[in-house]
Amino acid sequence: MIRSRLVEPERVILEEVDKPAPRKGEVLVQVATCGICGSDIHAYYGRHPFIKCPIVQGHEFSGIVTELGEDIKTVLIGQRVTVIPHLVCGKCYGCQLGKSNLCENLKFIGCQESGAMAEYLAVPAEMTVNLPEEIDFEEGALIEPLAVGVHALRRSNLNQGERVLIYGAGPIGLLTLQVAKAKGAGEIIIVDLSDSRLEKAKELSASYIVNPSKENLGEYIRTHFPQRGVDLIFECIGANSTIQEAVEIARKGTQIIVVGVFGKEVPIKMSWIQDHELDLLGSCSYLREDFQEAIELIQKKKANVKSLITNKLPLAKVAQAYKLIEKQKDKTLKVLLQIK
Repeated sequence: MIRSRLVEPERVILEEVDKPAPRKGEVLVQVATCGICGSDIHAYYGRHPFIKCPIVQGHEFSGIVTELGEDIKTVLIGQRVTVIPHLVCGKCYGCQLGKSNLCENLKFIGCQESGAMAEYLAVPAEMTVNLPEEIDFEEGALIEPLAVGVHALRRSNLNQGERVLIYGAGPIGLLTLQVAKAKGAGEIIIVDLSDSRLEKAKELSASYIVNPSKENLGEYIRTHFPQRGVDLIFECIGANSTIQEAVEIARKGTQIIVVGVFGKEVPIKMSWIQDHELDLLGSCSYLREDFQEAIELIQKKKANVKSLITNKLPLAKVAQAYKLIEKQKDKTLKVLLQIK
């Protein structure tokens, strides 16, 4: 089979290797579609704190089960699946609670172990999620990032009609926007430096869009919402400046959900968090129920993941895909590798 391996920053190679044999408890998936995530881009340029070269990337994917390892009773050959990219120990307290994202020994497919930028991949059978007939492979690959937004909302205390502020109009921010809308949020404000991405947010029913390079966000909120400001904030960028600003502009008693991945330590005004009774909560990836809810949102037409797809390329052009994303950040949202 053919796979793409990132051997060092900014250098990927296509190599032919033996097709993996599924071990006990695993199934072999013929990968159909693999999305390129922001973390993949950071790793490609050597900027990701938790992904080291060499690595076969890819954790947003869908495909068909072609082989079964030993003791597989819940998955059938021919099933169309997406995969929760968690590799867990199954023994720690987080695992005993059924929270794979809190495993003390958690590894991610495509981050710490070989991923789906390959024609075939062996994965734990327990991490497969069946795709309904009406969901195609492209949508199937994007269930993973949609589940990030679902989990972020699950972590929040959103009430019907509340005003939401989302930092970031990239794929995660735009998917979080759609989930928030589906769960009954009222007005939603999207903040980003890219006008084209903000326009996409408008298309996806954002109530207000703010480019902080053109207007001060704090003043905007005080002017437009002088009585109660915003009720809930999602940080979907992972930037020092945005989380610091979120703490400063938050109304007293507000909840801030941290979805973005931070590569550096951030100085935070802890006195504000204490004195203003702010809830600062992390949101780490997802659980199986988040994947299931993401599927339901697509089925019910409450989430349009295909609206984020801007480019499709074959696996052989993965290096070109990385460069395209870096050079055209404003124009590219979600790039898919079509493998099967």
